[in-house]
Amino acid sequence: MPQRYFFNLVGPASAIEDPTGVEADTPDQAESEARAVITEMRASGDLPDLGAGWQLEIRDGSGRLVRSIPLG
Repeated sequence: MPQRYFFNLVGPASAIEDPTGVEADTPDQAESEARAVITEMRASGDLPDLGAGWQLEIRDGSGRLVRSIPLG
C-alpha cells in the first residue's frame, strides 16, 4: 500500500519543508523519486549549490526520518 513521503531540504541554520510529499510503495522508491527530483532541479537551475551541510531528508507520514541524502 502506498505511503506518503516528504522531501525536506535541511541546512545548518534553516529548513525548507515539503508540504505536499509524494506517494511511494517503499522507502527505496521514495529515495529514487527524491534523487530524480534533485537531478531535475539541478539541471533546470532551480537547485543551486547550497554549500556544505545541506541535505534532503525523506520523512514518512508520521514524520519519521527514513533517509538522508547529502547535497553539499
